[in-house]
Amino acid sequence: MQRKIFRIEQMKGERRAHIHAPAPAPHTASHDLACVRETLANNMRRLSTLLHEGKDLRMARAAGDLGAAIEAMEKATEKILHATESIDDCVKALAATQMTDFEAGLAQDIQEHLICIYEACNFQDLAGQRIGKVIGTLGLVENQLTSMIASSTRLGPMAAPPMAAQAELLNGPRLDGDSGHARQSDIDALFS
Repeated sequence: MQRKIFRIEQMKGERRAHIHAPAPAPHTASHDLACVRETLANNMRRLSTLLHEGKDLRMARAAGDLGAAIEAMEKATEKILHATESIDDCVKALAATQMTDFEAGLAQDIQEHLICIYEACNFQDLAGQRIGKVIGTLGLVENQLTSMIASSTRLGPMAAPPMAAQAELLNGPRLDGDSGHARQSDIDALFS
């Protein structure tokens, strides 16, 4: 006959095995402090990398990119609104002429679609406000990280690790103040 082992007996047996297991070798205080110091130094290097990319601040660059996105959205929305206003003026002038009922209905439909365009252009203002909040948050994070790095100089200088050569390709479109912009004449010369 086989004896049934209950869960409580299993747990009791596991606890006994755990009690008799050899204890890990104790660390000395100097070893623990060295580990803490190394961990802090690694974290500070990572934070420094987050903030700095060569001479340029990465966070400032990100805020500049977001600012440029806001400006581009404003310009595009302004062009859309001007074109929509022009179309609206043309439709109103057309509607003032003698038209058939079908043509008058088409003019009315066009004006209703123009109203939809006007309403859709509200995205720019909302997106600009949201991106503005993100820019403010980036500034706060950058200031906090900079002060953390500055207050931990007791750990020694925190050199940023070298960036890969391909990182230059991952920056996206250049800002207006950046060097390296191609002129239209350069592009035309390339294709002629």
